[in-house]
Amino acid sequence: MNIAIVSLQFEKTATGGGGVHVLNITQQFLKLNHNVTILSIHTNRTLPDVELKNDWQVPYSIEDRGNLQVVRFLIDRNIEHPYVGDKDTELDRIMRFAKTVVAWLEQHIGEFDVISLHGHHIIPGWIAKQLQGKAKLVTSTIHALESTYVTEKGIGFGNFQATQQMLSRLRHWEAMAVFADYIIVNSLKVRSDFIKIATGQGYNLKDFEQKIVLISSGVTLDFLLDDQEIIQKLKQKPQTIRILTFSRIDPSKGHEFAIMATGLAAQQLDEKFELTITGIPENQEYVDKLKRLAQNLPQNVTIKFDFKTAISPPEEKKQILDDKHIYILPSLQEPFGMSIIEASARGNMIISNDTTGPMFMMEAETKGKQTDWGYITPYGALAKRTEDPFKNLAQNLSKAIIWTIENWDTGYKRVLAFNERIRKYWTWEGIAQQYIQLFTGNFANNQ
Repeated sequence: MNIAIVSLQFEKTATGGGGVHVLNITQQFLKLNHNVTILSIHTNRTLPDVELKNDWQVPYSIEDRGNLQVVRFLIDRNIEHPYVGDKDTELDRIMRFAKTVVAWLEQHIGEFDVISLHGHHIIPGWIAKQLQGKAKLVTSTIHALESTYVTEKGIGFGNFQATQQMLSRLRHWEAMAVFADYIIVNSLKVRSDFIKIATGQGYNLKDFEQKIVLISSGVTLDFLLDDQEIIQKLKQKPQTIRILTFSRIDPSKGHEFAIMATGLAAQQLDEKFELTITGIPENQEYVDKLKRLAQNLPQNVTIKFDFKTAISPPEEKKQILDDKHIYILPSLQEPFGMSIIEASARGNMIISNDTTGPMFMMEAETKGKQTDWGYITPYGALAKRTEDPFKNLAQNLSKAIIWTIENWDTGYKRVLAFNERIRKYWTWEGIAQQYIQLFTGNFANNQ
């Protein structure tokens, strides 16, 4: 099968979970002996490795790697990542990329059995509309819906603030994924959000509901630690409890809540704490804010910042995760929660807030016990955001940390139980097979 994948994020241009998803399904498709062509963008990180061609609409490069071909287009010079600049600048760049990709695909349309679109708004939406009726099969994988990070008043959850005009543009593009042959969502939250956005744009639910399928993200089987290694790692409470939050470092991820929660927990406990914040910083003002918070904590807390310049490969992720004991996911909105899968796979006890993805993944509403601060589940603890997370979330996360430490002797059991769910639902091997089944018409959608 010949598969074209369109994604701003691939290898050196990856900045988050969407890029991890594209890289891993690509690797699995190649292992299954399919041919893959990646259509992506150039940044400062990719240009030194290639020779640009100048015989088309924009400069571009082609890398042939056996069954994998990587085509990158030079849309803007001197950019460090695909989303640099203010929101209008970013959206303009993505639209110019999308138009370039459509022009390229129209010249090569017969070469591909499937065109798989990945990202948020313009790529899975606008491109799907342009390719309708031209390609054999078009699928749109929606990793997030950006307009859901902004309120009707334009107030963002740290991501950005938007005018009503910008919100309307985002929803217009997002809804266009209805023109794909299949709309792939990574969580039930994204499914419900997409339906709300698309119907709000005037599309009839009956016309697209059956095209929505749920395919999430995951880890490779060899990324999972053996059960005995996890038991050995967590059997005894260490002298210093190492806590980690690992994601893109920008306000939407809520790292400040992890810092404040660790400080509050340390006031109540005698243990020493080391909180590490790891990821790619995208907002210097936010980084400065985090560093200021880190200066006002109890003596038994150490904060470490581990800034990255690119998405960590699996072996580096193992090094980051393997010497930690507790993983905190503090972001206010998380439709899935890929990082808690990776953290649990390497033997870390999980604490999250009660955002939709982790609630679903950890079966909080069906198997969890509700407390004044959150949920205790068979797989970890979830803290309540409440109606005012900026007032309550840090306090509730601190109580989740305290509960986890006070119940250390059963912590490994929760990790092992969650890893069983990972083996069942969230491995890249299984996820790639779901994509192929979808591409060949053999997918059983039980959602």
